Amino acid sequence: MSYIPLPQTPTAHPTTLSCVIPRAESVLLVADHHVADVDLGAARTYDGNSRFTIEPGGVCLLASGERQLKLLGRHVRVLAVPDSVPRLLAFHDHAKGLQRSVEGDRRTAALLPATGALEHPSAPQNWLMNELLDDTPAFQAVAARWARREVYQLVRFVLESPDQGVQKLADRYGLSVAQFRRIGRRAFGRSLKEQLRLLRAGRVLHRYADTGATFTRLSSDFGFSSPSHFCSEIKSLLGRSPSSIYQSVHSL
Repeated sequence: MSYIPLPQTPTAHPTTLSCVIPRAESVLLVADHHVADVDLGAARTYDGNSRFTIEPGGVCLLASGERQLKLLGRHVRVLAVPDSVPRLLAFHDHAKGLQRSVEGDRRTAALLPATGALEHPSAPQNWLMNELLDDTPAFQAVAARWARREVYQLVRFVLESPDQGVQKLADRYGLSVAQFRRIGRRAFGRSLKEQLRLLRAGRVLHRYADTGATFTRLSSDFGFSSPSHFCSEIKSLLGRSPSSIYQSVHSL
């Protein structure tokens, strides 16, 4: 996971930043060793209608609404948050059966002070889990904006119908197969075919752990051509055979 600096507009002062934050985008605002001054406004008619500061070394997460924002700031960097963060939220919400409201104010942005070194590639997962546990109103506002993004919505859509193939999923989603594959790769960070294989492998292993069903029965129930196909598929995806995974889990 990596953060990408947003394109910036040159300014007269080296510590001053100017950039446009796209609609439905999430960014980290990272202050340097000075207090960061930030002005936000609508990109088309900038009026600097939201001004705030960030303490030296502090980080804030900004989730924009359904309009572009223009940002002017001093002593601050702007880094795009990867799609993997709303993707993780979608997996969590699916597992919990949560349906986040997408109603309400769609235009305004949400701002959430972030603690910890969120710039580190492995940090966002831990940060997200902590925020889900705390479940503050500020985080709920950010999560509601993520729930409107196509990455989140497509992940939830696929997770709710994991037995269907790409063609049928694309038809139901209202896109061509090529468009659906392209958006799916962005949403999952891998090809849809590979993601569907992983989801099927996960369901098979859960059934195996819960019931102890034979490989013959499992391969038949989940559409594998044979028990050997089932075992080779699991091993190619996870690097270990189903029986080896089962034994490791139950030896803990």
